[in-house]
Amino acid sequence: MAIRKITDLSGRAMDFLLGLDRRWIFLLIAIGVIIPLIGPFSMDVSITSPVSRYYNAIDRLPPGSTILVSMDLGPSTLPELEPILAATVRHALTRGVRVIAMTLLVEGPSIGERIMLQAQDQLNAELADKGEERRITMGEDWVYLGFRAGADAVILQLGEEIRKAYPSDYYGTSLDDYPMMDGVHSFDDMGLVSAVSGTAMPEAWISYAGVPFGIPVLVGCTAVYAPNYYAFLQTQQIVGMLGGLKGAAEYEKMIGRPADATRGMVAQMVVHVVIVVLILLGNLAYFVSRSWKNKAR
Repeated sequence: MAIRKITDLSGRAMDFLLGLDRRWIFLLIAIGVIIPLIGPFSMDVSITSPVSRYYNAIDRLPPGSTILVSMDLGPSTLPELEPILAATVRHALTRGVRVIAMTLLVEGPSIGERIMLQAQDQLNAELADKGEERRITMGEDWVYLGFRAGADAVILQLGEEIRKAYPSDYYGTSLDDYPMMDGVHSFDDMGLVSAVSGTAMPEAWISYAGVPFGIPVLVGCTAVYAPNYYAFLQTQQIVGMLGGLKGAAEYEKMIGRPADATRGMVAQMVVHVVIVVLILLGNLAYFVSRSWKNKAR
């Protein structure tokens, strides 16, 4: 009798799984994404060599150095690439390294401006909390050049004279009016270039900045693009790389400030676990039900 009850319950459970409305699955996935993103959750990640090299390239620059950050991203790649850019800008400004930011994609100007302003506001709030008088200011610690069309030609112009490509910044102010731009004219006056993009744009930076002018190139990219750049890492044509959300989370760990990428990794892990469990349960229900049907014949 007990065995029959267990069998009936098992049969109902298998039928329930096989007939589960897909909307419940969507709801489960949504919960698995939302809760980790809004909650104080984090997870430990191991530091890989490309990320370590990326971090060290910036960390070893002396205060007062200047780097160029190319924010070549659009809305579709924002979840993966914004954490990379936010951490890069924060790392540099915290160390006293000045940042010139720009974009070669028409979708990028407002995104890049927002990232720079948010980094400035966050760092200034932290400095105020510590009681320090120093503040991060535009023109002294960073400038935002905005968008220029031409990609390859723009990169080559930057290698000769930055003012050929950008006579003024995103706000229409002449670069000569900014104290930090005094003495900064080309790649020779910069410590490195960080090219962050969800496209093949970093290859243009390698070809037209790294190779002809010898400036070290760092790459930030989406996870699907990361395998394309391992050959460049092996030949040292790029110094370091952050690949997707995982690379950004590793970088956040190295700079000591877990943020969006770390929370995103938790959400990603939860969703992956949920999907794997649902696949296993679905297959189990299918094969058990088929076995029972064959025995009933």
